[in-house]
Amino acid sequence: MFPEKVRNHDAPRKATQYPPPTIRRALRLVGWNALFLTMGLALIAVAGEAYLRLTVPFVDNSIPSHFVPEVGRIRKPTAEIRHTNGLDFWTISRTNSLGFLDREPPSSERAAASCHIAMIGDSYVEALQVPIADKFQVRLEELAAEELRHLDITTSAFGITRTGQVNQLAYYDEFSRHLRPALVVLVFVSNDFMNNAPILDGLNRGMDPDRLPEVSATRGADGTITLQPPHPHSPESRLAVPSRHPRVTDRLTAMSAFVKWLDAKRRAYFPDDTDPELIAQVALLSRRSPRYAALLDGWRPTTRGFNVQFRITRDLPAVYEDALDFTGFALDQFRERADRDGAALVILSTPLMGTRGDLAFDRLTALAEPRGIPVIDYNNYVLRQGAEPRDARWEHDSHWNTAGHRWAAEALLEYLKANQEICTRRKSPTSPPPLPSWLTDYEPIASGEPMARSVFDIYLHENTVSYLKSPCSAADAQAQFFLHIVPEAVKDLPAGRRWYGYDNLDFHYGGSAALAFSGRCIVERPLPDYPIARIRTGQFTPDDGRIWEAEFSVAPRPD
Repeated sequence: MFPEKVRNHDAPRKATQYPPPTIRRALRLVGWNALFLTMGLALIAVAGEAYLRLTVPFVDNSIPSHFVPEVGRIRKPTAEIRHTNGLDFWTISRTNSLGFLDREPPSSERAAASCHIAMIGDSYVEALQVPIADKFQVRLEELAAEELRHLDITTSAFGITRTGQVNQLAYYDEFSRHLRPALVVLVFVSNDFMNNAPILDGLNRGMDPDRLPEVSATRGADGTITLQPPHPHSPESRLAVPSRHPRVTDRLTAMSAFVKWLDAKRRAYFPDDTDPELIAQVALLSRRSPRYAALLDGWRPTTRGFNVQFRITRDLPAVYEDALDFTGFALDQFRERADRDGAALVILSTPLMGTRGDLAFDRLTALAEPRGIPVIDYNNYVLRQGAEPRDARWEHDSHWNTAGHRWAAEALLEYLKANQEICTRRKSPTSPPPLPSWLTDYEPIASGEPMARSVFDIYLHENTVSYLKSPCSAADAQAQFFLHIVPEAVKDLPAGRRWYGYDNLDFHYGGSAALAFSGRCIVERPLPDYPIARIRTGQFTPDDGRIWEAEFSVAPRPD
């Protein structure tokens, strides 16, 4: 229908437009350079990853914790702890039978017969950064054995990271008091002001100030401050604001040791400046109640490092003045406990507190001195040794290094030399120290007749099997426990266990609710809900086989 177009092959072709040769050469050069750069960076990343994987002891931290109703969240007993900042230290330690990174505490009889010193604090006492043998409480005991042998000094330490004196009252009540310490040492860090105040502590952790997982304090309508028990960790413990999406670096650091190392370097020198989630949480609390609104009025933090204001700001916002009130309350509580139990009380400052004339240090002494609590100026001691406070810290971490722990021990030793009456003329307690609640809970159980007697006495109560031994040490419970449950009906067993005819609930001491204290070992294990006919239990090791075993029948449950 239409005339076919006829191509004129004789017509000259239109020249194709190409970049000039010089531009083509430049583009090729840029392309090759980009390729070589990409390959070089990839090679560096692969080499860095391989180097770190081969040379560092481990990459990821492992700090197993559990919840104790009277205390809050502490570490799991006899658990292995691995901690590193990826730059300065890689420590592997094991918690004692109470869940603290220290040696086993002495028996109450040994502690009462000696001049026992209890160290209580946060991350400076927990000291994840150094081996237990290098910690200041161990160093003090060693130094005192040489220079104050006549005082027979023993020590123990109770510290959990990110706690303040309000939270630490439970460590004294539950773990330290019945050791009858002659001296209680509160190790104070500038962030303790923040940790003592529930609103600042909650915002710092992104948690509801009314649902903190440690013993905390609250202020009533009449202004009175009182203690409140820990709240079990649950989703409602978080402040309900939209959380930010994980950054690409967050995902990469979870996968790569090399990226984790690079990110640690970045954070050491260039910390994050803003936290949009924090701003939203402050606004949320301001709307919750008039009291929170009044405290937070005019205060708009952009980063969670706001505890530094105690060190650098002379005229503090209302929420910071509130934190000083809570700190004073905590010191009052420790003062009352020390007076009641006949113990001396002293505060050991830390490098971040500065020295006399520093705002944080002066705020602490303004609270401590009217309450009759001496403050040992740590930085002043270090300066008198001809060193600088920064020499006591890691390069990329603010906590004590081994030298810092040694100086802390020496500063305490100097104080003890000048105040030996703490040990030689200690006051009598106004009342005998009771057993901790976790021991009194077992008194009614231990007063009954056990289901079986062997190395451990075995009791049944409220669908729980308990193992008790006294006298005992933590070593008695290091072997693995076997716990075999024979049901009344095989059909009640999990499908994978029906062929065997019993349920296997073997466990390790450190993974259960277990404590060794004052010469007693207690291990607790919940039982299945189905009706049980018999229980076989005991301990074994791969080398020695079964160390002991016991078997007993279980009476049918009443309908």
